[in-house]
Amino acid sequence: MVRFPVVLLAAFLVGCEPPPPPAPKVVQQEVFTTVITVSLYGSATDQVFTSIFDRLHQIDAWMSDFRTDSEISRVSAQAGIAPVKVSPETLKVVARALSESALTKGIFDPSIGPLTHLWNVGSDEPRVPSATAIAEAKALVNWKDVVVDEKAGTLYLKRRGMRLDVGGVAKGFALDEALVLARKAGITSGIFNMGNSSIGLLGQKPGGKPWKIGVQDPFQASGAYFATVEGSEMTVETSGPYQKFFMAGGKRYHHIMDPRTGAPAASGLEQVTLILPLDTQLADGLSTSCFILGLDKGLALIESLPDAAAIFVTSDHKVVLSSRVGERFHLLDKSFTQVAAPGL
Repeated sequence: MVRFPVVLLAAFLVGCEPPPPPAPKVVQQEVFTTVITVSLYGSATDQVFTSIFDRLHQIDAWMSDFRTDSEISRVSAQAGIAPVKVSPETLKVVARALSESALTKGIFDPSIGPLTHLWNVGSDEPRVPSATAIAEAKALVNWKDVVVDEKAGTLYLKRRGMRLDVGGVAKGFALDEALVLARKAGITSGIFNMGNSSIGLLGQKPGGKPWKIGVQDPFQASGAYFATVEGSEMTVETSGPYQKFFMAGGKRYHHIMDPRTGAPAASGLEQVTLILPLDTQLADGLSTSCFILGLDKGLALIESLPDAAAIFVTSDHKVVLSSRVGERFHLLDKSFTQVAAPGL
């Protein structure tokens, strides 16, 4: 065996730069009316990506309320008429959504469909409805009138005109399913960007370092970041009115509907970003619920959930962190002011 002097070996190691981390394999496709980007490290084959995106498209086909042939749309079409047989996956997602409705006392409501379709924010023809139209649509929103029959495998909406909208929760479920397929293929490191509003971070970066992702500046165009969040094995979920909105009469109308008023939520917040364990059972609409609730009540909700952490951005550029954010958050833009959380 050839033996090198220790001092020479040490000098050799000091003089060499560490090899650059391997580049991920990246695939993008349009699903859930947004662009989904999956970046996988290691021995990710084309078949892994095919299985992941096939699964995502199947979930979209079942649960999109934009597709007239989806299971969700068929349930809505039979509202007040008859239960509809659906896949176990759709049944599971609606049950998860109703659990969050109970948690938030109806602030998150999967029967919000009559209001989202009335306002039509994000479409080519958004509108500001009349007070009468809003009242009529709001009267049809009640999560307690959504019936899940697990034994029969059916969903039923009790009143005609009701309409399901499970988009956010469906994307969260889709992320869960994508992670299952990636792990089965032996993938231990990757990023699952479900359209920027929800990002799953599998494992750590190659080399063992935590992931670092930018947090969108809610007052700037897409791609501008005011802060970063670091961590591994976690989901980062963001809600804000800057994602979808339209202007009418000099006023901004956004897509996050408050079921209590039947109109876009006015909570004094511009953004809520949640940090959750990657395998959380909390539904993907939790950041939306916190946004609607506002700072004080949203913060109280997050503090009541052992694994949840949140970053709140107010309309006057203040940043408030829940107690479990810790050192994972780094403020970059000094036009924002980080302030103490009320009551903590």
